Amino acid sequence: MEHSEAVSPVEAISRRVREARKRKDMTAQELADRLKASGVGWDRQTVTKLETGRRQNVSVVEWLALARALDVAPVHLLVPLEAGGSYQVTPNERANFERVRYWVRGLVPLGRTRVRIWNTEVPAAELQAWDEDQERGRSADGEQEHQEEAER
Repeated sequence: MEHSEAVSPVEAISRRVREARKRKDMTAQELADRLKASGVGWDRQTVTKLETGRRQNVSVVEWLALARALDVAPVHLLVPLEAGGSYQVTPNERANFERVRYWVRGLVPLGRTRVRIWNTEVPAAELQAWDEDQERGRSADGEQEHQEEAER
């Protein structure tokens, strides 16, 4: 899907909420009821205002509650699913959908970020797990290479 202008976070959320709700054959009232049960006091009209673009903001609490109520990962409400579009990360910065999804997941830095600094803001347990995965991958690759050599 081509976009001439960048999609804002609230535009993406409103579109994705509407798509996910309809795909699940859920009414706006049913979504509002799920949100109320989770502690977010939305009614049917609030859901409709969001989905039609008449609500211009979504709090982080509301975003997470929407994702929970719709049984989707929060990133999949925040960033459109299709490829190739432009996303308004900040008022002055755009990036493509794929890059933003990776950034939100913490997999890659965005823009001119210094990678060394980016990596200092990762929990130590995640870095250790990543290092262990990398080591396992290297040893598995090495084992596979030895097996292939033996078969030749």
